[in-house]
Amino acid sequence: MPSVPPLVDHDRGPSARVGTGCLDGSGHRMRVVGAVRSSVLTRLDCEKPLRAVCVSCDHVDFWACDSYGCSHCGEKKRRRLARLVDNGATLHLANGMTGYFLTLTAPGSDEHLRWYQGVRPRRREDCWCHLHGETEGTWNAAESKCWNRLRTALTRDRTVIFCGAVETQKRGMLHRHVLMFVDGEIAHSEVQALALAAGYGCVLDLEPVRSSEKASRYISKYVTKASGDRAVIPWETTDETTGELTGKRATYRLWSSSRRWGVTMKEIKSAQCAQARARALYLSDLLAATAAEMGESADLLAPSGADPP
Repeated sequence: MPSVPPLVDHDRGPSARVGTGCLDGSGHRMRVVGAVRSSVLTRLDCEKPLRAVCVSCDHVDFWACDSYGCSHCGEKKRRRLARLVDNGATLHLANGMTGYFLTLTAPGSDEHLRWYQGVRPRRREDCWCHLHGETEGTWNAAESKCWNRLRTALTRDRTVIFCGAVETQKRGMLHRHVLMFVDGEIAHSEVQALALAAGYGCVLDLEPVRSSEKASRYISKYVTKASGDRAVIPWETTDETTGELTGKRATYRLWSSSRRWGVTMKEIKSAQCAQARARALYLSDLLAATAAEMGESADLLAPSGADPP
């Protein structure tokens, strides 16, 4: 019967799939060679565990796929993100900052009138946010640059701390949901003007934050929804040499946050690993104590001069 590999920390994520040392601390490199079926050998609840082999000593280890597409790993990642968002939102609300839910959309496909949140004016002006000869794929590839421009403009005169997620619209274009905290207040018209200048569409929603619990659900929900869209959304970049459009798989980040947000994902993972090790140690000690008590009870019940059963 093949031996079961010792228990190790499997929740290391994609960045640890190459360059992590073996169990003996030798610092050898581990390389993923493919996915395997979940079994007793893998000791994981993951649907498609990854088989990793040391390039120096042939040590074999099994890692969780750490994918949102996996029901087990995806739920773990969603809960971690909800915990991160809840921690930061609670912290900034307690510090007196004003919280907002911000939704940013892609430019319109055709000419249209300017969109307004709340009461519309009697006469709406024409909007120039529609795509000017740009394809859905090229705008998707440039969305992160639009967000960087808007983030820079928002922080020019105030402190802004954010955590946001990207989602795909029905027409295949990205739009962004942001939870941001500002030291003061900010008007919808100001954010809309800055968003238009950054390259977003005029349809923009800005709502106040009431509770950290709602904020954590807000972000984690959209990350889970958008996790499987990278392979299907339009994504085109321009070749600098030929000027031709080149299509490829999308490479956007599902979520991002400010450095000042609060607790980091690395700290949350470390805390969860420490809790898992503490639970495993407790159960091991409990099992040993129960076995010892059963052995003592058997000795007391055994007849005098006879071997215990």
